[in-house]
Amino acid sequence: MDRRFWASPILGCAFFVMAGGAAAAEELPRPSTRAADLAPAEWSQIAQATQASEAQTNDLDEVIVTGSVRTRRQSETTAPVYTIDRRQLEQKGARTLGDAIRNVPGVASNIYGAGSDVHNGHFIRGLPTTSTAILIDGRPISNLNQQHFDPGEIPVNNVERVEVMPTGGTTLYGSTALGGVINVITRKPTRPLEGQVSVEFGSYGYSKYGAYYQGRSGNFTYNLAYENFNTLNNYFYSVERPVGRLTGIRPNGDFSQRSYNLNLSYDIDPRNTLSLDTYIRNTAKGVSPFSITDTRTNVFAGLSAEQLGFNNDHKSRLSTDTWGVALTWDSKLGQGNDSTAQVRLSLDRSRNRELDPAGEDFQTGVYLLGLRATHNWQLTPSWNLTYGLDWLKEIGTSEVVNLNQVDYNTSLDRPAVFFLNEFRLAPNLLMNAGARYSVTSQYGNSFDPSIGVRWQIAPNFALRSNWSQGFKAPNFDDLYGKTVHKGNPNLLPERGSFWDAGFDWEPTPSTSLRFSTFISDVRNLLTINLVDPRQPDFPYFASLGYINGDRVRVNYPAVYITGLEFGFNWKMSPRWELFATGTYTDARIIDGLRPDISQTQYQLVPFLVGNLGLSYATPSGFRAALFANVVGGRSVDTYHVGPSDIEVRDPATNNPIFLEHIAKLPTGSTLPGYATLDLSLRVPMGENLTANAYIENLLGTYFEKSYGNPAPGTNFRLGLKSTF
Repeated sequence: MDRRFWASPILGCAFFVMAGGAAAAEELPRPSTRAADLAPAEWSQIAQATQASEAQTNDLDEVIVTGSVRTRRQSETTAPVYTIDRRQLEQKGARTLGDAIRNVPGVASNIYGAGSDVHNGHFIRGLPTTSTAILIDGRPISNLNQQHFDPGEIPVNNVERVEVMPTGGTTLYGSTALGGVINVITRKPTRPLEGQVSVEFGSYGYSKYGAYYQGRSGNFTYNLAYENFNTLNNYFYSVERPVGRLTGIRPNGDFSQRSYNLNLSYDIDPRNTLSLDTYIRNTAKGVSPFSITDTRTNVFAGLSAEQLGFNNDHKSRLSTDTWGVALTWDSKLGQGNDSTAQVRLSLDRSRNRELDPAGEDFQTGVYLLGLRATHNWQLTPSWNLTYGLDWLKEIGTSEVVNLNQVDYNTSLDRPAVFFLNEFRLAPNLLMNAGARYSVTSQYGNSFDPSIGVRWQIAPNFALRSNWSQGFKAPNFDDLYGKTVHKGNPNLLPERGSFWDAGFDWEPTPSTSLRFSTFISDVRNLLTINLVDPRQPDFPYFASLGYINGDRVRVNYPAVYITGLEFGFNWKMSPRWELFATGTYTDARIIDGLRPDISQTQYQLVPFLVGNLGLSYATPSGFRAALFANVVGGRSVDTYHVGPSDIEVRDPATNNPIFLEHIAKLPTGSTLPGYATLDLSLRVPMGENLTANAYIENLLGTYFEKSYGNPAPGTNFRLGLKSTF
């Protein structure tokens, strides 16, 4: 049966029920309407509210900021927003944003344990991170990307909480929010001086040193954070193939990163605040699109797989240097709190440099200049209006350094205006309606509306639904980038329609359940295809100057995504807590340019991810948590990260012969699912000192996280953390 036949009635019924009427329910007090509500004068209140919410058993009404430029509660939103607080970050053992969002409803991740690679991925409702807006305290940072923005490169040692809105957010945040929004809320000082120092060591050369130092003096606040991370990822792997079991040591998996963040803020007066936010990240790593080594010694004419170049994908080196600075002015207009403005000027720069096995030195550099101005206006007690202007300018260069060859040196402008109305139609009925108008010189203009409804049927039960359109123009890297994934100047903009419907329910004061079903219809979704002279599209790629084995950005004309997600939490007692999450995603490629791709799952997206956890905590600070994780089948993705075939010549006829890597699988295949069991421990060692331990994959099973990227067996991390 066509997925449209079962998904569309669910959505239609949800809208019909919401519009049918509502039983009266008491309206919650409206929170402050201050833009972003992150001014230093209110940070102490926010910190206290966050601590109070952590102590409560009810997690459906936490204070959130994602999806709006003002603070509000979950009961005031039409879209689900999932919060990962500081306690959960530590319990998960999250080092990066990628670790933090793992097992969030709607997020399908194939990254577990050591060996995380850029070619593994996170997907929000089936869409990759290229279509997800990643914000730091409300500021977008994911416009600078190569093939995709990797949340695994953002440390969370200085993070208060992470908010994930797994639905279209383009109205407020633009094209990178096509599939959702991830907002990282950093810690804010509540005392004159406070800080933390941490150290962690683990398997396969894992080491991490981190610290943050923050405080407040009069009207001035500051926050400085640093992290140094290194790992070798040289673990043993074992995977099954039709030819038998393949084993080895993961090659070229080392990763090294330095990260610096400095945030300064000054209260000009009680109604105006000026903030300066900066970051620097330096990363060097091995890039292994396919990490299973072909060890055959006699493949063709007495030559080994290594001599023929089957393992060249293991040998690229990538360095990334990124920095950014933003100046933000927050102001309360008028005399009250009903009109607020925010103006932000930002500059970000990213340089990706890759040395491939042939010795070519590719480099792509992008500067991104941004201006954002928003006004939030509480026109009446039941009507809030947000509107504003976004302007982005990309300036980029791509070149082959060793040949002194500059291929592109150009700039792109991306202005847009937006508005969002939020109405309280009745004490228990909310609605929002907005639109974004984007202007591009290369792809024309786009008007993209959105609408959402929330009906609070009872104090403990609500129905909600949302619909939006989205538009995403290719960025400079997509069009002109170099490195292992080549840009394509003929790309088309992504466009899509997004629906979701669901409910929030608290059966008892100690239990909560959120459920959503979603549908996304996306056209021209950005992806990668492998240049192959045996394919009918080879002349097209050759006309752009690409050769056999190049991986080039292309558009899939049609991708249709359906699925469901849920999150359950039960506070069984003051010390025991049970939690479970699950996401099912059918990301079907309707038209994938090549017949063998069409009607297959979008690359790397697991059909199913699930998590079941049990935690125990004492008033003294001891905590233990056990996690069971399940990941379903994933596409083998032969044209994206799979090994390219080697072309040789028949000695007798001089005709081309194509040889396959021993671990290659046919297009359309799916990798088998897997399960892991992880243990997390927190042990207080003194008033300000704690020890942490994380043991991953307790069962010691071997599996393939994504095509060509095997996982290790049991691995561990041990650490100490001191606060002052």
